[in-house]
Amino acid sequence: CCSVCVCVFVVVLSRTLYNMSASDPVICSIKSDPVDMEEVNEIDVEETLAKLKSNDSSLTHCIFNNVPLDLETVDSITSALIRNTSVKRVDMCNCQIIDDSVEGFVSLVKSNSTLEALSIETNKITGKFLKKIVIALETNETLKELRIANQYYTTGVGDEMAISKALEHNKSLVKFSLNWKNGGSRNTADRWIMRNNDIARKKRQGLL
Repeated sequence: CCSVCVCVFVVVLSRTLYNMSASDPVICSIKSDPVDMEEVNEIDVEETLAKLKSNDSSLTHCIFNNVPLDLETVDSITSALIRNTSVKRVDMCNCQIIDDSVEGFVSLVKSNSTLEALSIETNKITGKFLKKIVIALETNETLKELRIANQYYTTGVGDEMAISKALEHNKSLVKFSLNWKNGGSRNTADRWIMRNNDIARKKRQGLL
């Protein structure tokens, strides 16, 4: 009877700590909070883009959430961000971003050394192209948070495996979101993110 009680307690505790299924978005073992798709965003896209291009130091956080952006506009934003040294956080959730815009994000992740957080959740990017963004992290040492969950298309198991493998080569990312179908890939990814959190903690303590 006692052993059964202990077993039940462990299962309940585990579900409480993780509170997710294999398909839930994972951010270092914490569920992602999807953007409110009903929230009205009154951002002036053209004005913000002009500030990005001029490297306006007052602009450190760009929030384009819930604003439909065409391919040309997304490409202009990512191109401006590549050369920008002021913006530390970019949120582009539910902006109707598609695969054709991904190369701009790949170049951004490879080239920008200021950006610390990028969220492109709830768009229309396939697993094949999400994988390209994560692979680009190999040369990035400053991005701490990448959110790519809740895409319109389901990510294939093969792409999930490649994504989890690619995360091994990045040491800066401490938060990462993706809807996983494959539990093994999710566990692998979570292990690398936890490793990075440990590295970050040691750096804060002056141990590295």
